[in-house]
Amino acid sequence: MKTSSAHIMKTALVALSLILSGQAAYAGTQDFLAQNGLIGKTPRQIIDEINQPNTTQPLNFSASVTSTELRLTDGKDSVSYPLGDKFYLSFAPYLNQTHPCFNHSLTSCRGELGNTAFNVNITDQTGKVILNRTMTSYRNGFVGVWLPRNITGTLKVTYNGMTASTPIATTSDSQTCVTGLQLVKSA
Repeated sequence: MKTSSAHIMKTALVALSLILSGQAAYAGTQDFLAQNGLIGKTPRQIIDEINQPNTTQPLNFSASVTSTELRLTDGKDSVSYPLGDKFYLSFAPYLNQTHPCFNHSLTSCRGELGNTAFNVNITDQTGKVILNRTMTSYRNGFVGVWLPRNITGTLKVTYNGMTASTPIATTSDSQTCVTGLQLVKSA
């Protein structure tokens, strides 16, 4: 089988185009990270920074957390960071209003009770206490916790004599946004 010069040239141009587009994507990603002050930050640092903004200005990108990664995008460029051996769970206890959610959007999910202190208790399936402390929700009404991977257990929240409880899991297909925690008077 004989290959023509035109075919070789076309193949070389396609390969060069793929290489250059990859470099352009990398440069775009680096620009995106630089413009948003994110170069060199870990997923945990980025999530903490988004949850505790130093300004009331909206972010120039959206961010969401799946069971395995943090995803950032500005509509043009996207970056994904693996979460490694930890699982990030966000939850928003509520009194009257909530929304359905599976993967938490750090930039658009809103809970009812922002800047509110809750007693939070998380136990695993054996009853071992993973977390038991008072935590204050972020301005967006959510509380975020880092948990061990591959556990099942229970999340219990107490506030002003009211309680909400739900089963949780931290597997690779688990939800990262718990919005079904309606606070009701404890018996």
